[in-house]
Amino acid sequence: MRVRPRSRIVGVSALAFVVVLGGLTALRAWNLEPSTAAQSLVVDAGAVLVVAVVAAHVARGENVGTRAGEGIVLAFGPCLGFAGNLFVPVSTMESPLWVAYPLVGGAMLALVLGGLGAAVGYVVRIARKIGTATGRTP
Repeated sequence: MRVRPRSRIVGVSALAFVVVLGGLTALRAWNLEPSTAAQSLVVDAGAVLVVAVVAAHVARGENVGTRAGEGIVLAFGPCLGFAGNLFVPVSTMESPLWVAYPLVGGAMLALVLGGLGAAVGYVVRIARKIGTATGRTP
């Protein structure tokens, strides 16, 4: 099985960071903030998408530990973009340590979503292996 280079994983994560941060910042700059219900739906859909991408990545791998770490790196980009957009406007008025808020928030989100995605991917991988062993799944 072909393993993607880590630089590609970091590149995908960085692209997700730019897309998420750019899109959310553009909405804020143009005063196009949707209702709270619509914002919640977008955030929830984004979280499910991140978990699904990480789960797919982990399920395809041979070494689960390495793939789980790469999955957390994949989740870090969009999570950091979201946390940056959420915390930077508020935290710049707080203290000189304002940089820590989005970094810690993004890291925590990435750990939670990446870990959940890794767990789902591992379960899918085991289910596939069991299904293949019994002859149910090709």
